[in-house]
Amino acid sequence: MNRSARATVSRKDASLALVRLIPYIMRGTQLEFFVKRGITQTQFLVLNAIRACTRCTMGALARALHVSMPTVSGIIDRLVRAGYVRRRTLPEDRRQIIVELAPKAGRFFRVFETVVRRRWEEALLSLEPDELEAFHGVITKIRERLQADGA
Repeated sequence: MNRSARATVSRKDASLALVRLIPYIMRGTQLEFFVKRGITQTQFLVLNAIRACTRCTMGALARALHVSMPTVSGIIDRLVRAGYVRRRTLPEDRRQIIVELAPKAGRFFRVFETVVRRRWEEALLSLEPDELEAFHGVITKIRERLQADGA
């Protein structure tokens, strides 16, 4: 691709293209995968939020998800009963409740990543080797930036 062709695609265009790509990548994995495991999309978002912070307080989790404490408490209660999350108190302040992923959630994410990875592998068949290498470089750079930003 030449320099002038690159200049015609804005960050807004590229980000919109990515947003529009996500439903196609998720198609065929999301509903069946979650239903088989008894996980709702909301619970999946909560599991991802916990995964991102490793261990977090209920208050921090509620703030990160922009929901009330009673809302997050109800979701966490169901995830604890299902064996995906553990709830613990901090020894130094027993009023603070910490939530963390249980081993079952780790297995859930490993299988989920395998399903999504296979879906991406299918999508990436359309790329030539040099395009695939460039794509890998770009997504690695974006991931590193998002990790550094704490996103």
